[in-house]
Amino acid sequence: MMKERRQDTRLMLSTLFFIYFFSGLAQCFETVFIPEFKAIFHLDYQHAMYVNTGKNVALVFSVIIGFLTRRLGFKNCLTIAMVLYAVGAALIVPGIDHVSFGLVIAAFSIVGLGFSFQLVAGNPMLNQLGNPATASSRLNLGNALGAVAWIVSPLLITVLIPAHVSDAADKIPYMRIMFLVIAAVLGIIAVVTVIIPDVKVIGEQKSSVDVIDAKRAVWLNPKVLWGFVTIFMVLGVEAGTFSLVQNYLLDPNIIGLDERKTKLMFTIFFSIYALGRLTASWLQRKIKPEMNLILNAVLAILLLIVIITAKGSVALAAILTLGFFISIFFPTLYALTIEKMGVYTGQVSGLLTMGFLGCALIPVLQGRLADIPAVGLQKSFIIGILPYLLVLFYATKGRKLGRLNMISLQPE
Repeated sequence: MMKERRQDTRLMLSTLFFIYFFSGLAQCFETVFIPEFKAIFHLDYQHAMYVNTGKNVALVFSVIIGFLTRRLGFKNCLTIAMVLYAVGAALIVPGIDHVSFGLVIAAFSIVGLGFSFQLVAGNPMLNQLGNPATASSRLNLGNALGAVAWIVSPLLITVLIPAHVSDAADKIPYMRIMFLVIAAVLGIIAVVTVIIPDVKVIGEQKSSVDVIDAKRAVWLNPKVLWGFVTIFMVLGVEAGTFSLVQNYLLDPNIIGLDERKTKLMFTIFFSIYALGRLTASWLQRKIKPEMNLILNAVLAILLLIVIITAKGSVALAAILTLGFFISIFFPTLYALTIEKMGVYTGQVSGLLTMGFLGCALIPVLQGRLADIPAVGLQKSFIIGILPYLLVLFYATKGRKLGRLNMISLQPE
């Protein structure tokens, strides 16, 4: 029986890692194609950022999904996630064909709902399917595979779209094929999640905890609330960076690369980003995750100062290196916040997943700053200073607040 459970656990972990890669691929096309969406739909920076809003606004349902995990189970919620991903990816195609920005936003909203189900169900499973001491390591590895998808997607675009095709309208047939193929793959993964055996983890079992008590336990815990606020800010700034890094590279007043070199540098940016998560997955087996957070937050703040002031090769080196240090923030903050939440794991996961709403709001604010002539694109990156200071606070103080509250609210 124990051997069989270990095999089921390994199979579930392998499936989860597979899910994180391909769902990451579906999401990253959203950001990789933002310059094309901007051109096709004639958008300014602020309105181009509404693509992020469309994908992330669905995360408002994360707390509800957190309660659903206890009724449906984590594995079934993963199946729902994959179905939503597939439908959303396929729906982008008619949006592009009919030049309907509203339909594209609706499609990304469906993708975002799938993303909500994936995170609320998938992250607790990564957290608990294995040794508790290495939970943050597994979370960094799983999320690193999502980052690897960010490396693959620009390379796919570079390989599949001929170099002479530079006009956004001419890229539409290639974009259509990519979105349809990824939709088909995600549909197949949905079927796989139905077939594989389930592995129960803490937080999805039905208990005597009343829904009102569960809400009270989550919302009144300072550790959880500060974790949510920090994740909200950090993810919002990260989404803004992802969305504007290509524009930063292209801007003749900052670096001034051509489009081909920009795609290459965009791939290198996410290669370094993925390397940061893989390094953290190994490093956090050796040192405490909070120490890793403190070091990376300090270095990220120093790099932001360079990014908003430097030009040319120095600015290029700074923006590329930034990805390494910011990559660990979400998975490590998540692991520290959800630690020892017991039967409230699903609810806390739902709340923390709502932190992705920062991706719906903060990039729009950064886009607005970039459109103001007195600020501009380069100085708009100053928006990241405060969130990274919050990371420092949470790693040193915030994670220690109210740690006993959840214990006192556990059911008899």
